[in-house]
Amino acid sequence: MLASLTVRNSYLHSFNVKSKMFLSIACSITALTLSSFYPLCLLFVLTISYAMLMKRYRVLMVSYFFMALVMAISYMCIGVIALYIPQVKESAQLSLMSVPFLRGACVMNAVLPLTLTIRVQDLLTTLSNMHLPFIIYLPGAVMIRFVPAFIKDIKQIFEAMKIRGFEFTLKNILFHPVLLIRMSFSPLVFMSLRSSEDLGIACELKGIGNNSQVNMKKQSLHTKDYALMSIALIVCIVCICMQYKLTGTLIKMAGHP
Repeated sequence: MLASLTVRNSYLHSFNVKSKMFLSIACSITALTLSSFYPLCLLFVLTISYAMLMKRYRVLMVSYFFMALVMAISYMCIGVIALYIPQVKESAQLSLMSVPFLRGACVMNAVLPLTLTIRVQDLLTTLSNMHLPFIIYLPGAVMIRFVPAFIKDIKQIFEAMKIRGFEFTLKNILFHPVLLIRMSFSPLVFMSLRSSEDLGIACELKGIGNNSQVNMKKQSLHTKDYALMSIALIVCIVCICMQYKLTGTLIKMAGHP
């Protein structure tokens, strides 16, 4: 069941887990470090090109729809606050408000391919070879595998809502928010708890925490894996250098021009 949650016809499926983990960590740290609009835009364009390779276009569209919705609500709230507090008007610029959302989008573009294009055994083998403590090993495996399980839970909830005659439309979102929360949010919480428990049991059954665990095969890096890691490293360095050229510092402190 867990193996069916990943994409096997994606080109990214052939890459080693280590190379995709390195790209995710490097891009995530770089995105959290950057604070300028243009370096984040460059990182966003490159990471979304990487995310498109996993061939989960619907997942990306839904994720960006909710991110754009939250950004629009935030922008409207800041605009209303700026009417009463003029000092906030400077922070209401679209380029400044889009920075945290661009950070989140870059991290999402780097992490989603990792979670949706790996096999369970490859993940467990990689984490086992890293010699991590059990308290990091088990939660790490569950968190990475939780994303595709969470997406599957959302699909099941939407299908159940359609069966009961409640369509997930903009009209229902605006005029029936309480009913929407009751029919979607509450079941999603319980299904997420059940999925996390199932994933933890599945990891324990595969031998996590037991010294007698037997790996199906050893994972080794190939030329394309080194190429992927090199490209990720070059992209991160270019974005950091661009920020340094624009702001004169690698990390721009909040509140400073």
